[in-house]
Amino acid sequence: MAVIRTSLAIVCLLLPLGSQAELNIDGIDGELKRNVAAYASLAEEPCGAEAWRLRRRFRSLEAEASSALEPFGYYSPIIDSTLTLGERCWSAELNIDPGSPVLIRQVNLSLAGEAVEDRGFRVTAAAPTVGAPLRHRDYDAYKLALQTTAAARGYFDAQFTESRLDVYPEAFAADIHLAFDSGGRYRIGEVRHSFDFIDPRIVAGYVDLQPGDFYDREAITRAYRDLSSSGFFRRIELTPDLANATDGEVPLNLLLEPADRIEYTAGAGYATDTGLRLTGGYRNRRINTAGHRFNSNVTLSPVISGITAEYRKPLTDPRTDWLSYTGAIDIEDTKTFDSEAIRIGIRRSKRLSPGWIRTLFVDLSIDEFTVGSVTDRSRLLLPGVSFDHKRADRDIYPTRGRRFTAELRGSTDALLSDNSLLQLIVRARWIRALGKDGRLVARLTAGTTAIEDFTDLPPALRFFAGGDESIRGYGYETLGPVDEEGNVIGGNHLAVASLEYEKRVRGNFYGAVFVDGGNAFDGDAFDPAFGAGLGVIWRSPVGPIRLYLAHPFDLDDRDVRVHLNLGVGL
Repeated sequence: MAVIRTSLAIVCLLLPLGSQAELNIDGIDGELKRNVAAYASLAEEPCGAEAWRLRRRFRSLEAEASSALEPFGYYSPIIDSTLTLGERCWSAELNIDPGSPVLIRQVNLSLAGEAVEDRGFRVTAAAPTVGAPLRHRDYDAYKLALQTTAAARGYFDAQFTESRLDVYPEAFAADIHLAFDSGGRYRIGEVRHSFDFIDPRIVAGYVDLQPGDFYDREAITRAYRDLSSSGFFRRIELTPDLANATDGEVPLNLLLEPADRIEYTAGAGYATDTGLRLTGGYRNRRINTAGHRFNSNVTLSPVISGITAEYRKPLTDPRTDWLSYTGAIDIEDTKTFDSEAIRIGIRRSKRLSPGWIRTLFVDLSIDEFTVGSVTDRSRLLLPGVSFDHKRADRDIYPTRGRRFTAELRGSTDALLSDNSLLQLIVRARWIRALGKDGRLVARLTAGTTAIEDFTDLPPALRFFAGGDESIRGYGYETLGPVDEEGNVIGGNHLAVASLEYEKRVRGNFYGAVFVDGGNAFDGDAFDPAFGAGLGVIWRSPVGPIRLYLAHPFDLDDRDVRVHLNLGVGL
């Protein structure tokens, strides 16, 4: 053991444990300090470097530090430096007084060419201003932004006729002279393509670009995004052919490769309202060259199960104009009702304006149901119209957005229906950023029904409240008017609202606090129920996963209820 201890002691003496080369920089901090450290070649030398090499690096240290300060406008620093060569390693000290920054004294900016009259020619970077400290990075960023904007707007011949930055260190002044000539703006020429797996007229519906239109990269990007979201294509390339641009026109090359035509899906999930949910799907993206498609999905859960099918045919604008034929079998087994339904329908969707889509529809529904102590069968032919409006800064977890939907439908016992009714449902959701890394989410759902005989109305058309997307703290659709035996049977009207504040806690995890209120009701007998609580939200790659602990305020049993679901927010 003594031999071992002696050997270890010798090793410890021979190895320079804890020794580390060190360059200390004082007098500056932040980005100035980081840039000086990055410029200093001495900092790259290890402890074992030869003395002559360290001294040579040290002799250039002050000049390197001075050069590192110039991009930030400091041209007259006072720098003191020392180098210490120890037995095991070296250390150096830099003491820097950056002095006064150079200020911009003159800014001469001029724009020539057709861009002068182009209202869409907006440079994203801030232009240099008189009196501001000189920062080379900002100057270069503005020049690059001019060139980038010109290319995006189709000014492919744009150039600087003058580009000068004159620095006068003794006067702590700098003069900027920039003259930019955009030249003429190119127009779109021929859109060249070669494919036979889909009708070119369908593709033209996604590519809203016409020969003779001014070139605009935003329009190119929008066309690419629409093509990508169509699901028809696996590979998309839409690029200007600058090499063959002539007479102020630039042709576009469009390359498309088809996505797999058939897709099968399977999945599992969990939500408090439905419990464990298994799903399976079949999708035919492209039945024919006209772009017709077919979708079918199966859902199995303890509460909601069913199968749906849809055949869709694109019309004038395949992005939003569709004719679809639908069919479904739905089975629901909730705490308030049991229902089995068969539905078939036809829908015609059309975009009315940016952000607004109108859908005309006719549904035939046959329901067998039990609500409270009543078991019945219903047949309804329901024509209707819906309007959907959506604006958001992003699809998943937006920080600014709104969604509004309104649906009006009705039936008459004079036409294939057992009952006459008229029903209106309105849903609204509003999202705004609030503070740093926070957002406020408000939602409202309201509905009303005019009907001759409410007892014949199937559960799918009655109003209930409670659940993940209604009033948290209560079971799924367990709130509403009750019969003489105390069974919830639903109501003619609905009013539910919610307010939630979400704040980033760490990484992609957010905390939330919320309050929900409202109820289903008959006539003017509105008796709102309230729930409130806390939540945790994880912004997963497939969308936000939400876990809430909700406290009900209008139940004898006020135990906290857990709500778990997956949703995109709008």
